[in-house]
Amino acid sequence: MDLRLIRYFLAIVDAGSVSGASQALFVTQPSLSRQLQRLEGDLGQPLFDRGRKRLVLSAFGQAFLPIARDLLQHAELAAASARALASGQAPKLTIAAPPATIIDIVAPFIARSGPSGAVVDAIQLVPEHVYTALHDGSADLALSTRVPPADLEWRVVGYTHPWAQCTPTYAQLTSFDRISVVELVSWPLIVMTKGHAIRGLFDDAVARAGLTYEPAYETASNSVAQALAAAGRGVCILSDHSRFGLHAIPVTSETGELHIPLYAAWVPRHFAADAIEGSLDALGGFIEQLYSLDP
Repeated sequence: MDLRLIRYFLAIVDAGSVSGASQALFVTQPSLSRQLQRLEGDLGQPLFDRGRKRLVLSAFGQAFLPIARDLLQHAELAAASARALASGQAPKLTIAAPPATIIDIVAPFIARSGPSGAVVDAIQLVPEHVYTALHDGSADLALSTRVPPADLEWRVVGYTHPWAQCTPTYAQLTSFDRISVVELVSWPLIVMTKGHAIRGLFDDAVARAGLTYEPAYETASNSVAQALAAAGRGVCILSDHSRFGLHAIPVTSETGELHIPLYAAWVPRHFAADAIEGSLDALGGFIEQLYSLDP
């Protein structure tokens, strides 16, 4: 199968039209249409329903789409593998992760790894899009608190913990070495919006304790949550390291300290699998050490 035709097909799907794909590919529309027809001839089925005003995938096209993306992804991995082998150089890895994970974990890990470290770059993505960077080939590794999809290799590389963060003026809180959710719910709380892993973990712990609470503030931004706490508007619940001079106290439940698994994922048969495994071993030790310290 001609991978160039696969690339053309995916470009048409992503652009939503032959004209849009032709501009992105710098290929004329008639030529692109002919190449699409050639691919359909090779496959023996139409990829699009042409009886409609706009371009819509046929049932066969919808079924073939993930196969096409997988084919192209593996072809790109094979090309990257060949380049790495030809150069004789150690693989250089890129990690995709949410911004807070890059700031708190990935960047310090790169700094600690020294000149021989395999991880050399990071892509900031919202948690729900982190694993797509593996499928499109823009990253070699992905870190997220979300469970990876079944088509990826993965392992738990460490655990992050929620902290109650507040200004030193909250003297009753800052005197604690640990603080339970039972004690926290009586304070004005600044929490992440629902859908964030840290919010779900905290809410579940509160519910298990048979309690409820009304947030003082909800925000989708970790930095804004810390800024609100620094402004004296309440106590923020985050897994991020403290900033703005905030004092951080580990949060516990009736079953002990709370934690969130941090998953590392990569595509199966990645050409740099050995480098990935070695980097994850080092990253796991780094995270364990990192979260054994005060934030």
